[in-house]
Amino acid sequence: MSFIFYTLFLIVLAIALNYIFKKNGILISDTGDAHQKYTSSSKVPLTGGIIIFFGLIYFFGNDKILIYLFFTLILIVGIFSDLKILTSASLRFLIQIIIVLLFVILHDLKIFDTRVIILNKLLDNIYFNYIFVTFCILIVINGSNFIDGLNTLNIGYYILIFVVLIFLRNNGDILYSNNITNYYLVFLCVIFVLNILNHLYLGDSGSYLLGFLFSVILIETYNLNNNLSPFFIILLLWYPCYETLFSIIRKNVVKKSPMEPDTNHLHQLIFYYLIERYKMQKFISNLITSNIINLYNLFIFLVAVTNSSSTQTQIILILLNLFVYSYIYFKIYYYKIKKIS
Repeated sequence: MSFIFYTLFLIVLAIALNYIFKKNGILISDTGDAHQKYTSSSKVPLTGGIIIFFGLIYFFGNDKILIYLFFTLILIVGIFSDLKILTSASLRFLIQIIIVLLFVILHDLKIFDTRVIILNKLLDNIYFNYIFVTFCILIVINGSNFIDGLNTLNIGYYILIFVVLIFLRNNGDILYSNNITNYYLVFLCVIFVLNILNHLYLGDSGSYLLGFLFSVILIETYNLNNNLSPFFIILLLWYPCYETLFSIIRKNVVKKSPMEPDTNHLHQLIFYYLIERYKMQKFISNLITSNIINLYNLFIFLVAVTNSSSTQTQIILILLNLFVYSYIYFKIYYYKIKKIS
C-alpha cells in the first residue's frame, strides 16, 4: 500500500513540478541548442532527474546516507547543466571527476578481477584501482547523457538492465548488491510512460543519475558474484560506453570538443533517416528509433543471460555490437551527408 501511495505521490509531484516549471519557464528543454531542437520543438520540463532522485530516496533503502550525498551532487551538476549555469563541458567533466573519485574512495569501491592478467596486476595497486573504477563510472555517466536524445531510449535501456538483474536474482544466479527493490522497476516504468507522453524529459540530471546509479549497482553486483563474467557487466553497459568512446574519436577527427553536444549520434542519425527516407512524423520516428535500439539490446541481453559466466560468449556479443553499431552508423551517416550536400 505504501508503494502505491508513494508512486501516486511522485506522479502528482511530477505533474505539479512540470506545471510550475513550464509556467515559469524553468528547466525547459527548448534552450535553443541544436541537439535539443533536433527531434522535437516542444517545450517540455527537464524534471526527470528530480523525480528519479525522489524515487531513489524512497526505494534505495535508509542505510545509504553516503550514496545519497553523491546522488545529490550528481543531481545538482545535472540541473546546473540543464539550467545553462554550468555551460563549460570541460568544467562539468572536472566536477564529475572530483565527485566520482571521492565517492569511489569513501565508498571503497574496487574491481578485483577482470579476467585480464595484466590489468589484474595493475588493479592490485589501490590507487590505480580507484582511478580505473572512477574512469569506468565516468564513461557510463557521460555515455548515458550521449544516448539521451529520444523519448524512452535512455530510461528504456536502463529498465532492460534492471529486468536482467531481477531475472538473474529470481533465478538464483546472483545476489543483489543493495536493497533496491522490484518496486523501483515499476517506478521507472511510470517515468517511462510520462516520457513517452512528453510530460517530462530526463535532462542531464536524469541521465547522469541513471548512469551513476547503474554503474555502481553493476560493479557491486559483479564483486558479489564471482560466477559472472566481468565482460557480462561490460556487455550490459556496452551502448553508453561505446557511444562515449565512438563520439570522442569522431569528434576529434573533425576537430570538435568531445564533450560538446551535436546531432550526429547514432540515435539521431536513425531518427533522421526514418524521417527523410519514409517521411515519418517526428513523434513516430522518435518512438520507432528508440524501440529499434532497445529491442536490439533486449535480444542481445537475452542471449547474454543464457551464458553470463562465459567470457568468450560475452566478448563475441560485444564485438558483434561494435560491428553492428559502426556499420549502421557509417551507412546512415553517409546517407545524411549525401542528402544535405
